[in-house]
Amino acid sequence: MRDVALHQITMAKGGPTELVRFAAKAGLKKVCLFTATPLTADGKPMFATVEPPDKTEFQSLLVDNDVSIINAEYFPVMPETDVTGYAAALELAAELGAKRAVTHIHEVDPTRITDQLSTLCTMASDLGMEIGLEFTGFAKGCDSLEKAVKLHHATNQSNLKIAIDALHLFRTGGTLDQLKAVDPQIIGYAQICDGPHFRKSNGYVEEAMNRMIPGEGMFPLHSLIDLLGDHIDLDIEVPHYAAGPHFDAENWAHQAIAASKQLLE
Repeated sequence: MRDVALHQITMAKGGPTELVRFAAKAGLKKVCLFTATPLTADGKPMFATVEPPDKTEFQSLLVDNDVSIINAEYFPVMPETDVTGYAAALELAAELGAKRAVTHIHEVDPTRITDQLSTLCTMASDLGMEIGLEFTGFAKGCDSLEKAVKLHHATNQSNLKIAIDALHLFRTGGTLDQLKAVDPQIIGYAQICDGPHFRKSNGYVEEAMNRMIPGEGMFPLHSLIDLLGDHIDLDIEVPHYAAGPHFDAENWAHQAIAASKQLLE
């Protein structure tokens, strides 16, 4: 069976440190975590991150638990923001051994998108990393699979890879037929989750932060995974933030892992 990674927002308890420990105990060898995070409306970090002073200790944690990082988040291309400001967080991700850094495109000016994304790719390449381009309905500069493929070609950066998130694919109008037409070599990773509807949506933030366990919704996940080559990393991203104060985050993550493994079997 293929290896899968556990995303930090699936096990939303204890931040990156507990994520690594939990993943190892659950028999997983890969994780996705944050070395940079968006801010909430009141200016607070949205997600817990690995901080530079903790680098050495966190490196030891990864080694001791035989866990590696496939994706470090989150490095968006934003209006009026220069991606060179991400240098320190990118360097930290590289020093922790991350395979790639994740970006969304919120900028809408085509010239600036290409310039900033190319710069980000160069920065990552110099550190030995890929850039993972996620198309989402919330990032208007790249809000469909079609736009992601066009942007990949326009940027012409060998370390730029497209992400296929099941939720984002179907909510932005993507289809399996469209995915079949994409060169699998430009796809870097896919994110596994499920959803209650097989439809396009212009506002699915609530659903994005409260996804369904794989196999419990309507997404054609078997068919989706069958289209993905063995070189493509798989990431379990099944957040559930609407739960009350007594929510058992570890039990939820165990359910997501078990369902994902069953899907892959």
